[in-house]
Amino acid sequence: MSRNHRVALEIIDSRFTKLQAGDSSAQLHAETSMAVEMAHSLGAIDTQEHSHYVQRLHRLYEMQAEAFLADIRRAAP
Repeated sequence: MSRNHRVALEIIDSRFTKLQAGDSSAQLHAETSMAVEMAHSLGAIDTQEHSHYVQRLHRLYEMQAEAFLADIRRAAP
């Protein structure tokens, strides 16, 4: 594993760790997406890894959106 690859994975994974810990801010989602896209465009991750991270980000976003919607429904009169 090259140094660039390792650094890219560390940057991306650190953002996923925050997302999985419950941070659902738009800024963190944008940072995560940008980290994945930049790593791919610079050749630090390959197409298969890019696809994996994009799908993972979409699943997390969907889970957070569903949890938010459930909270809203519980709070509704």
